[in-house]
Amino acid sequence: MPLPAPFPEALVVGFSKEPATTAAAEGRQTSALTVIARETKLVGEITGNRGVRIEGTVSGKVHLKAPVEIAEGAAVEAEIHATAVRISGSVTGNVTASEVVELLASAQVKGDITTPALRVVEGAKLEGRVQMKVESASPKPAPPADARPPKA
Repeated sequence: MPLPAPFPEALVVGFSKEPATTAAAEGRQTSALTVIARETKLVGEITGNRGVRIEGTVSGKVHLKAPVEIAEGAAVEAEIHATAVRISGSVTGNVTASEVVELLASAQVKGDITTPALRVVEGAKLEGRVQMKVESASPKPAPPADARPPKA
């Protein structure tokens, strides 16, 4: 069974290795994406329905109904809940994704991961547990007792 696409096509453009400021400076349109820039520290809770790219430092909670990317060099101390999580930086805290978690080569995670799909690139470091929650078909209920054939 193929893994789900990690990030919706509309957000892939925003999740480039190119700093967001470069695209803005050149006047190019970027997707609806919030960027916590390098050398920026955010303490508190991030919530929303749009993708977030963290390049700086975040402490607190991240609860999104969209993808989140922790860029290389970023440091996050938070519980993360999102549709998809791509990690290249450092995360201390549990990570929960409804679709997929990706640990790229420079990822360092200290915490548990809960997701139906996990991609790990060689070099990624994880200190914690992984729980793969896969939706399974409901078991068929047993037929009523009077519908069973008599035992011989």
